[in-house]
Amino acid sequence: MSVPRSREGWQRVAVFEIEADAPIVDDLRGNAPDSPCLIIPARESPPGVRWYEIYIDFGIGEVLAIRLAQSQLEAVQRWANAGLMPGFRLINGREWLRADGTRPRPGWQLDRVKAASDLN
Repeated sequence: MSVPRSREGWQRVAVFEIEADAPIVDDLRGNAPDSPCLIIPARESPPGVRWYEIYIDFGIGEVLAIRLAQSQLEAVQRWANAGLMPGFRLINGREWLRADGTRPRPGWQLDRVKAASDLN
C-alpha cells in the first residue's frame, strides 16, 4: 500500500558534516527509491570535511514528515555517538529535534523531485 502524497514536496531539514575521509562517506548516499527521506552530499563543503543534507518529503503529511525528520536526525546522532562518523557536527537542523508537530520554519526545497529515484 502506498502512502498518499500531497503537493508539499521535499524540504531540507538539516545539514551535518563529518571528516572527508571518514569510512562511512561512501555509504551515506543511498535510499530506497520510494523513501520519503534522503541523505545526499551537499554541492559544496569546506576543506577537510564533507557536508550532507537531510531531506524529507512533506508529501507524506505534515505530522508524519516532522516525526520522520526527528527520527532521522536522532539516527544520525546515534551513528556519530557510535563512532561511525568522525568529526560529526550538526550545522543546522536542531530545531527539528524540538518540533512539536508543526514545521519549525520554511526550508530549502528540491525542485522537480517526486521520489528518491529522481536523484539517481
